[in-house]
Amino acid sequence: MRKGKFIAIYGINGIGKTTQAEILVKYLQGKGLKVSHLKYPIYNFPPEGPFIYKYLRDPQFRAKNELSTDKLQQKYANNRARYETELKKRLKSGEWIVAEDYIGTGIAWGLAWGGNLEYLEKINKNLLPADFSILMHGERFDTAIEKDHRNEMEDERIKICKNFHLLLAKIYGWKLVNANQSVKRVKKDMIKIINQFI
Repeated sequence: MRKGKFIAIYGINGIGKTTQAEILVKYLQGKGLKVSHLKYPIYNFPPEGPFIYKYLRDPQFRAKNELSTDKLQQKYANNRARYETELKKRLKSGEWIVAEDYIGTGIAWGLAWGGNLEYLEKINKNLLPADFSILMHGERFDTAIEKDHRNEMEDERIKICKNFHLLLAKIYGWKLVNANQSVKRVKKDMIKIINQFI
């Protein structure tokens, strides 16, 4: 059985990643592939997952458990590492995984919160790399803003993070898609990229 492919989709919060990941899954399933959508971090993987979920969404919890950028990003990296055995098992079985927000997300947000690139790359360096990655670039949609979410409430920091995503795309060779088009047009551009790897 052929090993499945691991696809990472990146972009700032509220830019349509979930919508396009689900569209991509259906498209690939239509090609006869076994495909699933996976969203990082894996919130139901303790101890990091539930902690990250509350840290991002609960201001009081954040205030009581404040972490430096380095320590928070280490939790994200540990969460990815904790799931990796299952991820490899799924890929080995021939399943394709469309992952939303993987290593690149941690590095981009880590940089946006003042982290060091060398450190952020170091804590993620032993993780399974994606077979290919796509960056959905553009302005986020206001309808997708989650109230009290640490990474969605500061417009200026989101702009900084968006620019770091673009920089990382150039460094790591991610494919670029303009996210500020119609859903149908973004889908067309995503599929054009994916078809190069099928």
